[in-house]
Amino acid sequence: MEAPGAGHVLARRRQLERHSDPSDRLELSRVLVAGKIRNQHVLLRRRARRAEEPDLVWQAASRLSALEVRVAECGDVAQVMGVEGGASGVYYRAFARVLDPALGFTGRGRRNGDVVNALTNYCSALLRETVVSGLLAAGLDPYLSFLHTPARGRPTLAFDLMEEWRPVLLDSTVLALTGLRAVTARDLEDGPDGPWLSSQARSQIITRFHARLAAPARGWPAPPAQRTYADQLRAQCVALRAWILGEAETYDPFAWR
Repeated sequence: MEAPGAGHVLARRRQLERHSDPSDRLELSRVLVAGKIRNQHVLLRRRARRAEEPDLVWQAASRLSALEVRVAECGDVAQVMGVEGGASGVYYRAFARVLDPALGFTGRGRRNGDVVNALTNYCSALLRETVVSGLLAAGLDPYLSFLHTPARGRPTLAFDLMEEWRPVLLDSTVLALTGLRAVTARDLEDGPDGPWLSSQARSQIITRFHARLAAPARGWPAPPAQRTYADQLRAQCVALRAWILGEAETYDPFAWR
């Protein structure tokens, strides 16, 4: 509701210094992408038994495990992004197999007209604003990133931290909504720039997403008792600040279980 104050200026100054160091950018980029890939193959392993072709989903999870290891071998951020792109291709081909074919999902694309991509886009916006709030509370600049290239008007540090949370909060919400048929293809309406979700569908998404945030966090190592996913996300923002300030040697992404 109001602009961040100047109390965190030292943290932001240190954030700029570490952003300007290629080795620091590479270090954080590796762990962020490795964390994302790990949580992707955890989701696939959870859902494989419900898929029409579970063996193919298991194979995709195994390939993602190998790509997670490969991230550590990358020599620069561009290589890290290359591995991330390859992992996303593997993941979304398998993700399509755990969905109802009637939903028409053939791959991830922001402008694709199917209901799964529309759901993913909307949930992504909800997750982005949740992460931006956590970063501001931790005294970090949401626009100064390490993995993604900073761009005017884009909170790219939020995009960095969203990576590890996409399978946990975003994709799991999409699967819950489609699995319960709370949102279907009938909820798409014609908008000025493509299909839009109906107001009823948006209400269902917000309710389910916030219920997911309020659920007990399941991670490894186990989070403290009574900690929700929303609590854990804020804790990750604080942990990122500690790494930026040099108070922690490493940043450990959230490991889902």
